[in-house]
Amino acid sequence: PFGARGPPGAGGQAGSPAEFYWGLPVITRWWFTVCISSTLLAAVGMLSPATLYLDWSAILYKFQIWRLLTNFCFLGKFGWPFIMNLIFMVQYSKTLEQDFKGVAADFLWMLLLGASLLMFVNHVAGLAMPFLTIPLIFMTIWIWSRLHPNAQMSVFGLFSISSAHFPWFLICLTMLMGGSPVANLMGYFVGHVYWFLKHVFQPTQDHALFRAPAVIRRLVEDEEVHTTATAGGAVRF
Repeated sequence: PFGARGPPGAGGQAGSPAEFYWGLPVITRWWFTVCISSTLLAAVGMLSPATLYLDWSAILYKFQIWRLLTNFCFLGKFGWPFIMNLIFMVQYSKTLEQDFKGVAADFLWMLLLGASLLMFVNHVAGLAMPFLTIPLIFMTIWIWSRLHPNAQMSVFGLFSISSAHFPWFLICLTMLMGGSPVANLMGYFVGHVYWFLKHVFQPTQDHALFRAPAVIRRLVEDEEVHTTATAGGAVRF
């Protein structure tokens, strides 16, 4: 169902698995690696998902603070949903990271801001979702669709939609497959808050809040980004 090309700026089809992997921007590459690794280790019994999920009592009273990050790094068991979500992560996280013009620290900071708001919404709304990886992926999809609203996407070669409508198509697809759209809507809400405050609302437009703190900039170096497609290119899905 997927075409050879990813979203605008995705750079086309890699020549080999190694070229594909090392061609990913640094933050997307690390996120992809951790998600693949956690699923592999869980599949062979070397890692228990129970040590990764978002558990506030364990965080606050047992100081298992790694859960604040690991709940965004697990996509569940191997299967079709795992593959689909991994593809979405690679395609849209990669393209969105390239929109940051090689400033990987700022992209990481965007993910951390989004992750923080997702955990807040998850708690306040009483959703109690143990893993928030999928909502974070949908957050990147929403932001990408706002930044590139005119990209044309071919869906299974049957019809085309604009990228601005792609998030809503995913909701329909999720529901047709018997799933809940809650994860989609959480990600879209948080993504819209970020996009609106950074790119639309003038009092906060390009505010320093959206630039990574110095400590993150010291840890994450900028990288040169090569793109071979424009923001208005066609996309196959």
